[in-house]
Amino acid sequence: MVKRKKNILIVEDNEFYMNLISNALEKVPCINIYKAANSAEAYKCAMETTVDVFVVDVILDTSVSGDVSGIKYVERIRTIDKYKFTPIIITSSLEDPKLHSYNYLHCYRYFEKTYDIRELLNTILETLEYKTPEEENKIIYYKREGILFAVNVNDIIYVENLSKYIEYHCVDGVHKAPYKSCKKILEEIQSTDFIQCSKHNVVNKQYILSVDLINRYITLKNDYGMLEIGPKMKKDFLKKLRNE
Repeated sequence: MVKRKKNILIVEDNEFYMNLISNALEKVPCINIYKAANSAEAYKCAMETTVDVFVVDVILDTSVSGDVSGIKYVERIRTIDKYKFTPIIITSSLEDPKLHSYNYLHCYRYFEKTYDIRELLNTILETLEYKTPEEENKIIYYKREGILFAVNVNDIIYVENLSKYIEYHCVDGVHKAPYKSCKKILEEIQSTDFIQCSKHNVVNKQYILSVDLINRYITLKNDYGMLEIGPKMKKDFLKKLRNE
């Protein structure tokens, strides 16, 4: 079975430290690096994907005196079931939050600025050994006309990428959402059940009834229709369907 890449979220408002950490991680195989400059961006990322390791700076808004929004973000993250024990590494130029981070937020380690980037990198590599619990019912969110909508990933039969928007074809109907590339759709869903089968389609293999490789089409269960297999994607699609 193909293992998904580990996701590391760096929450840091300082460009120097953001680049320092992300550049150190670039050569690490089998990881995705996500970046957020504030708690709102970081929370959105944590909801849209499964984060395996958080690296969070305490101060995320230097314009606010006594800012500790990074700590508040971690407190909020810890209220989410799947993140109760996810490794969180705290960085800061402040010493005060250290005891709180360890005792109440169960953080893996605290690094005071300026820290040794090699030591921080080794700590991140240690945390990658932790197995993040997978969500049984992962929800993805999208906004349309100012309204936030939710879709259960398990209910998605396939996703169609159109020129200006995408459509989630689900068991309860079609949900129209803002445009994303197929690559972004797969990154957001974060499941090996979903495979890109053509230039414009990503299919949930749990809803595949049969595959005709000669004529290059997929028949879906429960009369949900048929999908084409792109000629250039035929080989890769078959490998992923077989979990090779």
